[in-house]
Amino acid sequence: MAKIGVAVVVGLLLIPPFSLAQPRTWFDSLMLVNLGSLAPAGSRLVSFRVLQEADYSISCSGQFFCNRPHEPNLRELLLLQHIRYQLAIIGESRFKINNSFVQDLGVECFIDSITRFQPDENTMITRAEINLTRHLLFSFFSQMTTRLFNTYVYSTGPNGNRYKVLNGSFLTPLLWTFSGGPAWTLPGYATLDFGVTSGKITWIRNRGIYDQLKVTSFYGVPKGKNHAFEFGLSMHMLVDHNFTNRLHWNCDLLLFKNYLKPIDLTLTNLIGIKINKILKTSIRTHVSYESAVSKTLQVENLITLGFRFTF
Repeated sequence: MAKIGVAVVVGLLLIPPFSLAQPRTWFDSLMLVNLGSLAPAGSRLVSFRVLQEADYSISCSGQFFCNRPHEPNLRELLLLQHIRYQLAIIGESRFKINNSFVQDLGVECFIDSITRFQPDENTMITRAEINLTRHLLFSFFSQMTTRLFNTYVYSTGPNGNRYKVLNGSFLTPLLWTFSGGPAWTLPGYATLDFGVTSGKITWIRNRGIYDQLKVTSFYGVPKGKNHAFEFGLSMHMLVDHNFTNRLHWNCDLLLFKNYLKPIDLTLTNLIGIKINKILKTSIRTHVSYESAVSKTLQVENLITLGFRFTF
């Protein structure tokens, strides 16, 4: 039997390739494609541009008062840095994606007292748009804002000692507003988005902040939950323009209207003046209103003079 098995195997190996299965294998093994039929010579199948820009500035200021007749002496140091990175993907058709990250981080130090991070604002904006006409387009807008470091509320006790209470921490809160709808643009000057379909998500990473502040709700998120979702309408306006080689204006306004709550407002207005290649002064105004946080309008003004580097 063993000799018969060996003879069968040898016989199968010596069969010439004239069966039906063999030609099918040869015919399906290779396919030649002429690339010249897909696109003309010298053209690109995918065409887009990638633009990047980075801006960094740092400034330092100090206040030192001694022997003040009516107010306590004040010794303060402030270090402020501003980082802005922008990435744009522009297609040769009508499609464009723009991403930007902006950080304003300050370290405020009161000598022989406290040190805090103020301001601590980190914003990431993503915008995708399709041009319909020169000034009319359809866009998707997304803005995420949070802080990186702990922030505290400082108070004075009955015995005169100062104590601090946690008022915010890493990703606490995280605010994400997104929308889609028509938009109007004036190239080189301003863009106006109308979010006919818009949503807002508030996320609380550190749930211990409720016990720290002794509250049952934080930024509209009730205790026991870590997020809240709102649905409504929004409008976003961005003005970004260089009037001269030395004067730059940037104004960012975001309005969000929940169907059951008042309008949330966030406005950041920045005027930058370039003194020389590395020196720059800026005037920054930040206005915000959110009924879940405060019933009053919050305004913050900041004037800086420092070094600026562009990449």
